[in-house]
Amino acid sequence: MITVQQQTTAPHMRRRVMALAWPVMAEMALQTFTQMVDMAMVGRLGHVAIASVGICFRPLFIGHALFLGLGTAATAMVARYIGAGDRDRANAAAEQGLLSSLAIALSFGALIFFFAPTIIALMGGTTEVIGPGSQYMRGMAPGMVSLLLATMITSSLRGAGDTRTPMVVNVTSNLFNILANYTLIFGRFGFPRLEVYGAGIATSSARILALLVLLLVVLRGNRVIHLSPQRLFVPDWNLIRRLFAIGVPAAAERLVMSIGLAIHLRLVAGLGTLAIAAATLAGNIEQLSFMPALGFSIAASALVGQNLGANNPEGAQLATRESARLASAFMGMMGLVFLVFPGILIRVFTDDPALMAPSIMLVRLIAFAQVPTALAQVFSGALRGAGDTAAVLYITLSSTSLARLALTFILINLVGLGLWAAWAAVIVDWVLRAVLAYRSFRLGRWQNVEV
Repeated sequence: MITVQQQTTAPHMRRRVMALAWPVMAEMALQTFTQMVDMAMVGRLGHVAIASVGICFRPLFIGHALFLGLGTAATAMVARYIGAGDRDRANAAAEQGLLSSLAIALSFGALIFFFAPTIIALMGGTTEVIGPGSQYMRGMAPGMVSLLLATMITSSLRGAGDTRTPMVVNVTSNLFNILANYTLIFGRFGFPRLEVYGAGIATSSARILALLVLLLVVLRGNRVIHLSPQRLFVPDWNLIRRLFAIGVPAAAERLVMSIGLAIHLRLVAGLGTLAIAAATLAGNIEQLSFMPALGFSIAASALVGQNLGANNPEGAQLATRESARLASAFMGMMGLVFLVFPGILIRVFTDDPALMAPSIMLVRLIAFAQVPTALAQVFSGALRGAGDTAAVLYITLSSTSLARLALTFILINLVGLGLWAAWAAVIVDWVLRAVLAYRSFRLGRWQNVEV
């Protein structure tokens, strides 16, 4: 664990930011690589399989959004207690976060398993997509429960400054996921060929493995966060209330973003199955750039919370500024890669000639959103780490509704422009979000938020 110190020099803080951010980026890099390999394997089954998997992503993200919200609360509270030197309360916050998420995780898993065809139909899936898409979603259901619970544990560890343990666990599970995908999608090593359904089962198996390892780690007590089996199922209603006070706006923010992404894809779906497939491929490539954004956002969250717990608001401000600078540099380089080499990236997933041109166009558009995304993610992460999740909710609601959705609807349905217009709206969304998040950070109200 990286302890909070009163040093606030830029070089010192830059090292601390990188120490927290690089394991997250490495973890996200392998996770993204795993998703790319998964999609490349699915891509060999044809564009219907790609669309079937792609149309499932958005509703699954909606469920994950709820737990990212609670995870944000766990990060903020654990970071404050660690900064204040109260390790017992940090452990208690992690325990109550995991306990309060259990029933919600099980309910969401049951929902997507039993109502998969209905969910895909509501997403605009065509008849040819609903069948394989339902198989994929049902295969993913057990893994979603595991992912949601694992999110609470990793959020607590990161709030305490331990980003390496989640990295090691997720690296292991992602490598297992690649092998399981190859085995079950194509029917290798004596297993049946399950195609899209096999991709869902493989991902679930990897996520269950990750949850079991994380539980073993935090129950053994040799990490900064130690969960007690005796206390794990004993509710502390005061802590739960405080977790939800921070977590509900954070969950609502993530929910708004996820629903916005789902509606955005629904608008794109009106352009046909080929448009869905191109959007899915471009979205997978876009996740490459989220590695530095999420890494530095998580670093900002943890350091802001810890410094506020140590009564060092100047350190919190410096951590955010250094995170923003580093994230902008990393994502600016990613933007250049997207702009110059889109065809190479697309060919990783598919060799379908019909998909190449629209996918390349979308990847080049994504290049122009990289720096605004970096700034929006970092300043939003800083606000979350301070517990000011309500501000981030208002920012996300404004940018998603006004830019991403309203502008996409106008450009596609009223003006009659094509697929590229939907991603032009995405660029506007990230620019607006960056401006609003920076303005909220500059106002400084986050320094007085109690958690």
